[in-house]
Amino acid sequence: MAIKPIIDSVATVGSSLLLVDLNPAFERVKNSDGGFEKTDRITHYNYTVVCLEKKFEKISVKIEEIRPLFDTEREDIPENTYVKFENLTFTPYVSNGWIQLSSKADKCVVVKA
Repeated sequence: MAIKPIIDSVATVGSSLLLVDLNPAFERVKNSDGGFEKTDRITHYNYTVVCLEKKFEKISVKIEEIRPLFDTEREDIPENTYVKFENLTFTPYVSNGWIQLSSKADKCVVVKA
């Protein structure tokens, strides 16, 4: 059994999160030659935020929602859109010898100033 660390999300990213980007992620299916190709089906959205309390570090959070907060194909994200995430979790993994964090949440909510 592996021990999974619990990462305090607020201590990690702070509480002032500025939404700067929002992109759909598409389903990928394995084809006959072993490679993957994208389909037209959206599986989730990636919300990119700037963590103002953490030296403007950027993170991307995966959210499996049917509809995004904003339709970025029709309009830009409004300026100074602060958000919070419900049930934000981080999962550590190793890539090229470096520890990285993937992030996932149930929902993204606009915070009224």
